Amino acid sequence: MIIGIVGLGLIGTSLALSLKKGFGDLYLWGVDNDCEVLGYLSEKKIFDVLEKRLDRFKDLIRETDCVFISVHPSSVMDVVKNIESYVKEGVIITDTASTKSKIMSYVNNDEFLRKIFIGGHPLAGREISGPLGAVDNLFDGKIYFLCPAIEVSKEKIGSLEKLLKKINATPLIIDPEVHDEILAFTSHLPQIIAYLLSYVAINENNIDFFGSGFKDITRIAKSDYNLWVDIVKENNIKIKKALGEFEKTLRDLVEKLEKEDFLSIEKLFKESKEKRLKLRD
Repeated sequence: MIIGIVGLGLIGTSLALSLKKGFGDLYLWGVDNDCEVLGYLSEKKIFDVLEKRLDRFKDLIRETDCVFISVHPSSVMDVVKNIESYVKEGVIITDTASTKSKIMSYVNNDEFLRKIFIGGHPLAGREISGPLGAVDNLFDGKIYFLCPAIEVSKEKIGSLEKLLKKINATPLIIDPEVHDEILAFTSHLPQIIAYLLSYVAINENNIDFFGSGFKDITRIAKSDYNLWVDIVKENNIKIKKALGEFEKTLRDLVEKLEKEDFLSIEKLFKESKEKRLKLRD
């Protein structure tokens, strides 16, 4: 099997490590535009071959079974446009971006791409960005969302699901719009709150006085902010909706504090705890 990965950050390199562990007979190629990343990964011997430019692999791409595009959401379509002329119809092209609607809208309007592209998003990550944060068990037990284009065959979907199960992920097919709405609340809103909490709370006078609770809540604020600006841009409408609901709840809390309505605050906190206890850790 020949697999290619474009974009060798945390997710792309973790995919490479997981695939190497899951498949004995695998030829793996990778592309990244960062020379330091390529140098680091060359030393690690994870990939069979690495390049900075995708067009260097145009002959190899024609023989490739599956290509993972692991770049910022707004860059996925640029890579797809670049790679489209090199691939054969038997290939599977997929991505790992945490927004899906814009990508799938573009793909579904292309007569060729809608037969070979399956949008993807692993519900996995770490606050350590780049290949230095990559691990071979990042996807273990994690949901891996799939958004097949409108003319992708059941055989292709089945092949990708089988591949993802080999890296211990749990594939789940989902509508792109539904995906983006869910993730606005479950991933994008928490990330924004972690950034804003860090921004508001931390200053030079209190830097030494934060406990483990604050550090747990804001751990993800150490994530790559360039990636998150891109995610906010790509899913801004649904994120605005999530922020609006959060803002309403926050305003309600402020009103309760002003009225010293602590019974209502207790009820809010109790219901919040009960909701949280329903999640599996």
